[in-house]
Amino acid sequence: MIKPFFQNIRKEILSELNQAEKEIIVAIYWFTNHELFEKLCEKRENGVSILLIVHNDFINNRENGLNFQKFIDLGGELYFSDADNPMHNKFCVIDGKVLINGSYNWTYFAESKNNENILLIKNEEETVKAFRTEFDNLKNGLEIVDKVTKLTKFEIDEFNGLNSREYLANDIIYEAKATNRPEIVQEAFKISPENISVQKEAVKLNLYEKRKLICSIGAGIKDNQYLVGVEKGTLLPITITRELKTIENEQVACKSIIYYGDKEFANQNKQMPNKGINGLAGGVVIRGLPKLPAGEARMKMIFTIDLYAKLQVKFYSLDNGRTDFYRVDVKNLVENEELESEKLNPEE
Repeated sequence: MIKPFFQNIRKEILSELNQAEKEIIVAIYWFTNHELFEKLCEKRENGVSILLIVHNDFINNRENGLNFQKFIDLGGELYFSDADNPMHNKFCVIDGKVLINGSYNWTYFAESKNNENILLIKNEEETVKAFRTEFDNLKNGLEIVDKVTKLTKFEIDEFNGLNSREYLANDIIYEAKATNRPEIVQEAFKISPENISVQKEAVKLNLYEKRKLICSIGAGIKDNQYLVGVEKGTLLPITITRELKTIENEQVACKSIIYYGDKEFANQNKQMPNKGINGLAGGVVIRGLPKLPAGEARMKMIFTIDLYAKLQVKFYSLDNGRTDFYRVDVKNLVENEELESEKLNPEE
């Protein structure tokens, strides 16, 4: 039996979930609907096995969003997909017998605004089994989530993996590969110049030369410790995130000098050129942090090096969004990755 639905989709899904006896698996890109979520939690409390894959972005994983930690604590299995391994499916399998599949995300927007559809499929053993198998394939490429760290509103752009600009840029990358036209890759870079994932995909598909860092780049932190951001030998482009916390009570400012090198202590390495902002030479500084006990004010430092060897260090508060940037050209710290064929002895 295959039956399409174009209206009252949430009601139909709830009806099928309510009949589950053993297992519910859900792979859904965006999930914000509390009624559907609470139904999953209720079924879990009644002993039904629940496995869930959603995308880890601000739409799904935010302070006022669904309480995925509650789901985990009830014994549900949660998996997050990310920008490097996005899961864009929208399907649900119930007791290995019922399949719900279609365009419908489990969101209020999908229910109230979009024109959506689902297919309710029953008594189609091979089809349902195929989706069950695909779910296993998806989750095997992800790590189970034990503790959910909610994203803040200041991380929206960092976890914004799907919008029209990025979608088109990636589409051009795949067009370049499919049509053997690497020359159009630069068009993709121009459409989304700040998106490192687009550049990564071009390198992954061998559409652009591989480049690597010849020494580490990092930041000086407490007691002259050297926090390595990007390690020596890392292939470009790259984005690395480090989370920091205050070390003093009611600390209202935090600063860090950016270094390059591989010595143990920060000041044993070479300081980046004097191109800092807010008066800090070769570094970053945040002022106006909230007055909290030591260790409770949270900050992020994001090191990004693009294919053109442009380094950006973004330093920002997760509590109030105060931000500083440091940008510099690091072409002298980058070299082309030697091809395997070039490493061979010509006589071999």
